[in-house]
Amino acid sequence: MNHVMIDIETLGTAPGSVILSVGAVVFDPDGDALGAEFYANIDPVDCQKHGLTIDAATVLWWFDQTEDARAHLKPMRLPLTHALGGLAAFLRDNQVKRVWGHGATFDPVLLDAACRACGLKTPWSPYDVRDTRTLYELAGVKPDRAKGVHHNALDDARAQAAAVTLAHSKLGLAA
Repeated sequence: MNHVMIDIETLGTAPGSVILSVGAVVFDPDGDALGAEFYANIDPVDCQKHGLTIDAATVLWWFDQTEDARAHLKPMRLPLTHALGGLAAFLRDNQVKRVWGHGATFDPVLLDAACRACGLKTPWSPYDVRDTRTLYELAGVKPDRAKGVHHNALDDARAQAAAVTLAHSKLGLAA
């Protein structure tokens, strides 16, 4: 297993937005099991100290989400550099070669912007990033959101990784 699905929850949709949480799960697109997991809640005030911004429309969007989704954002919030460093160590320790995000312009792009804001090197090459939405459309699959809490970064990463595996199977792809 050397692929990882990363999902983030944010207070904006553009690069440079505050990141509230990051979840990641290692997986093999040709297998059916998920591997090691990473999850961190991030302190939004610390994000702002690094120059990340809050979008009012996204804050209002969060008010429309379930209490379960919001509740996962409350426990132990790490400084941004600690969360990003933890994610980088997780990727390194699991010898990740491919980084997946739910959309070509969201999760990896916003994490890259956060790394730059902190003066950190992004822990993956741009050539290693993969996009779920394109794959899902080609395969005619969607993530199963019935398991876990939708908009919990780790639960979403799990659902998205499982959908990538299903898409690979339907399309007869090899990782």
